[in-house]
Amino acid sequence: MALAPLVSPGPELSRAELLRYARQMALPQIGLEGQRRLKNSRVVVLGAGGLGSPVLLYLAAAGVGTIGVVDRDTVDVSNLHRQVLHPDAAVGERKVASAAEQLRRLNPHIEVIEHDVEITPETVLDLVSEYDVVVDGTDTFDVQIIADAACALVGKPYVWGSVLRFDGQATVFWSQAPGGAARTLSDLYPDLERRGADADETCAIAGVLGPLCATVGGILASETLKLLGGYGEPLLGRLLVVDALDGTTTEVPFGTAEPATPRVANVGRPYDPFIDGPTAGGSPGPAARPRNERNTMQDDASTDSVSVSELDSLLQARARGEADFVLVDVREPHEHELVSIDGSVLVPLGGILSPEAREAVPADATVIVHCHHDGRSQRAAQALRQSGYDDVRFVRGGIDAWVAEIEPEKPRY
Repeated sequence: MALAPLVSPGPELSRAELLRYARQMALPQIGLEGQRRLKNSRVVVLGAGGLGSPVLLYLAAAGVGTIGVVDRDTVDVSNLHRQVLHPDAAVGERKVASAAEQLRRLNPHIEVIEHDVEITPETVLDLVSEYDVVVDGTDTFDVQIIADAACALVGKPYVWGSVLRFDGQATVFWSQAPGGAARTLSDLYPDLERRGADADETCAIAGVLGPLCATVGGILASETLKLLGGYGEPLLGRLLVVDALDGTTTEVPFGTAEPATPRVANVGRPYDPFIDGPTAGGSPGPAARPRNERNTMQDDASTDSVSVSELDSLLQARARGEADFVLVDVREPHEHELVSIDGSVLVPLGGILSPEAREAVPADATVIVHCHHDGRSQRAAQALRQSGYDDVRFVRGGIDAWVAEIEPEKPRY
């Protein structure tokens, strides 16, 4: 079911614009009027990384008049294989600045707005309220929950995608879609606890095929243009699954025809995903999710964890013979080879209870475990405690925080 266009036609096109978009306007579903709608459109893209790169490039090339770019990160060389919007020369620059520069070069007829801010319950409403469509290219489940709740609250279509390894997904959420098509994130993932259990499986850890980002990002851009122009069949209530290994796509229907209930409890106030109760509508909220890479347990910090500055002091004390503990790196070998903390012992999480691990980490030892952030290290610490280790702590923020605060000359990934 095609929906009504979200945007009215804007000003007349200049001769330069008529020439630029001629092949696009040749499509009867777009035409001159549709191109004027795009010129009058405002779209914000959350994340300028692997998914955000192709989305931003194609929206800019299509002539979307105003594009907002939201990202708080910097360009990293380890991401360039999939974040094709950024050149090698931009490594170390703010992503929003790099993205905006490339988009303005690509199409001088559009306006690009830079939002160099973190997406939080306090900032999200300002980010999404002034745009016609919100496209999510982030890879953090907490951010997706916040963005979905905000879009549901203000009635904005929320174009969503995900990529990991060789698998991609794309769909459209819209709490105010007509004709029984209203959907929100909770319709796709009613069991947020199960979804949250995989939330620390990020591209940095599990890897991702670069061209898959272009495939899924192109779908997200197409869905956005369809919503703006009011043509075609949006992916409302349908999840498009892409398997790059098999070269297949599968459509999975989800949700019901009942009006979607926006989950908005956490928007507009400080948000703690581990103390907030169930979200609006009775769906299990972020509090139900296990601890993951991007959410350290602050309430356990005094007894179960150490900060990177505390670890630095402990390592210096160990070097002087004033402390005795084993620092265990539970990441994978390729991560350890890229960057490591001097004096650590590599025991990947999958083998943390193996006989080899017992030899490297005696049961009566004081143990401190770390990973990339701290999701895997928290699971490792729990497993060790359950197997009889008495004194086990994890490093808050992992080696990413260590490099940022203690050894900035080492690479981050």
